[in-house]
Amino acid sequence: MTLREVGIVSNGRFKPTAVAAYERAERGISLERFCDLAQLYGMGPERLLLQIMWRISGGPEPTIVRAKVPELPVGEADVLGSFIREVSRLRGDSDDEMITVRIQDLEVLATVSGHQFGEFLEHLRPALVSETPPP
Repeated sequence: MTLREVGIVSNGRFKPTAVAAYERAERGISLERFCDLAQLYGMGPERLLLQIMWRISGGPEPTIVRAKVPELPVGEADVLGSFIREVSRLRGDSDDEMITVRIQDLEVLATVSGHQFGEFLEHLRPALVSETPPP
């Protein structure tokens, strides 16, 4: 959604210039407005905050070593393995030893596996290329 669309969809409650200032960290935002803005974007505030904290801590997009996925706990290995196979097929990189995925995808996979994101990420740690910052 563009900044202009945010202004329109919010009926002017969120001005494009204000949202841009929030994004650049030039302007503070109240918790209530943050929650409203997250809902406007169609996501829970806790999910948006998790993504923000991941970025602030310098978290890279996670890179997974494919050969280590079978060593993960069964539930995580199944969910992650299926996801990786599909992403690889779509990307056309089925022979690569490693694959980079979006943090947002891991959030969804955590939900699918029935775990909180931090717990899911901890289970994946053996298959990650490098240590990732805590959520």
